[in-house]
Amino acid sequence: MTEELRARMDRFVEFINSADEKIGQEIVAPSAIFHVPFLPEPVQGPTGYLDIIDVMRQAFPDVQWSLEEAIIEGNAVAARFALRGTHEGDFLGVPGTGKSIQTQAMNIYRFQNGQIIEEHGLPDLFGLMIQIGAIDIPGGDRG
Repeated sequence: MTEELRARMDRFVEFINSADEKIGQEIVAPSAIFHVPFLPEPVQGPTGYLDIIDVMRQAFPDVQWSLEEAIIEGNAVAARFALRGTHEGDFLGVPGTGKSIQTQAMNIYRFQNGQIIEEHGLPDLFGLMIQIGAIDIPGGDRG
């Protein structure tokens, strides 16, 4: 099961980096629920996840995710991602700055029949907002 879920996570990364609907339908269950901290309600299914990707791509058109670490137990995966991109558009009310960003996300996934059925996503929004200049911390300019 561990090797199978790692392969499914690699396929999921391919989906989020390409926004390919066909891959999304393969890897994400139609009833999957995605809990996202910057949206008021969870989104559902491959289309809902594409909405999340769209929010990120509007702000960071070149954003790419890489799976840095995965801990697998039963049908659950705890994943640590790295995100890299350039802040070119509006993100949570902050206009594009042209700054390069590099941040992390810690997400927990549940799988059923080889598809994601739930995600609890915890991107490092605080670190990201510091990098794009939305939060001023003395000595905190990392961009």
